Amino acid sequence: MKIDAKIFKCCWPALILVFSVFLWSQQHYTVDDAPGPLSTAHKDSAGLKNCGQCHNNDLEVVPKKCLTCHQEMALRISANRGFHRDKAEDCAVCHTEHEGDDTKLVDWDVEDFDHEETGYPLLGRHKTVTDCLICHKKENSFPRKTTFSYLMEDSRCLSCHEPQHPGQQDNCQVCHGRNNWRVEIWGRNTR
Repeated sequence: MKIDAKIFKCCWPALILVFSVFLWSQQHYTVDDAPGPLSTAHKDSAGLKNCGQCHNNDLEVVPKKCLTCHQEMALRISANRGFHRDKAEDCAVCHTEHEGDDTKLVDWDVEDFDHEETGYPLLGRHKTVTDCLICHKKENSFPRKTTFSYLMEDSRCLSCHEPQHPGQQDNCQVCHGRNNWRVEIWGRNTR
């Protein structure tokens, strides 16, 4: 039986496609093919069918995919604000995944952390604060399903300090300084 050359030239790309799909469908990936279990924070994305949420076809982490979920971070990066403003190109350098439930995705040494990198340098009395959680409270951080974010929704004075002057709290630093909260009166500089 002789196949017409015109039909063969026309149909061979389709035959290759069908054969490729068949071969691809014969591959059986299992959980053992994954590099390791996800952290608690990303556990909802577990499963081989979800790899594309974070990875490209070469299984590399794609930062833009990270920022699809972490939109508050994407907004700050696009505004060139905050700690991550110049770190959007490779999330996996600092945030290592596939190391299990107890993996710390944010693991830094508080002693070595340069708060000035955040765009909010610790000046005056703020320098004396040694416990990050005094300011970085869960109720003022961006919500996470299972973990805690140090990224604050609001960094104004009133996000940490109780309002003392109802209706006049928009700009505390008009009267108060960062070294001393007393108001400057009688010509003394208490800031």
